[in-house]
Order: sequence, then structure tokens, then C-alpha cells
Amino acid sequence: MKRLIRQICIAWLAAMLLQPVLAQPASEAGNLGQRVQGGGINYAPQPAVYAVTVVNASARTVTLRDADGRTGVVHVADSVYDLSQLKPGDKIRVDFIEPVATDSKLSAASIWPEK
Repeated sequence: MKRLIRQICIAWLAAMLLQPVLAQPASEAGNLGQRVQGGGINYAPQPAVYAVTVVNASARTVTLRDADGRTGVVHVADSVYDLSQLKPGDKIRVDFIEPVATDSKLSAASIWPEK
């Protein structure tokens, strides 16, 4: 009986010591950050207000700058927003599509002008 209790205690101690090693961190990483969602990590940046720095309508991309000064190129589908309405200096709120393994580019799910 003593031997069984000792083995259980050792297994419990090992499990407690390994828990921080096996846990996934929820800290920010990547160009514009990541967020924890539904028990997994959503690598898409959080919806926020960004400043438009460059609009490339032919490539359907917008270069955005966040409040910390970090920039990123965001792909915008035709059905998401009319890029002819944007100009450098505009403030917009952007929600992003979660990237997939086959397509890691940063894409906008929705865009709203910020007032």
C-alpha cells in the first residue's frame, strides 16, 4: 500500500512540474499580435483602429499602422470594402480573417470608417 501511495505522489508531483512546460503561452507574438479563442490560438490580430498609410487598389492591399507604430500589409477582397474610398491618413476599424496554413497572408474580414 505504501508503495502505491508513493508512486501516486511521484506521478502527481511530476504532472504538476510539467504543467507549465506543456501549456501554450497566450502572450502576444507576430506582427500585430495574437489572441486566445475557444481553447486554441487565433493568430489573426484583434479588431482595432488602424491608420491607413498606403492604398494599392490594383493589388487590393492596404498598408496599416497601429497605435504602437507597427505596420502591416492587409489584403482586402472586393466584397469587403471599396478601396477607392480610402486615402492615406484615414482611420479605419478592421477585423481580420484567421490565417490558414495554406494561405498565411493577412486579410480583412470587415472594414469600417472610424469617426
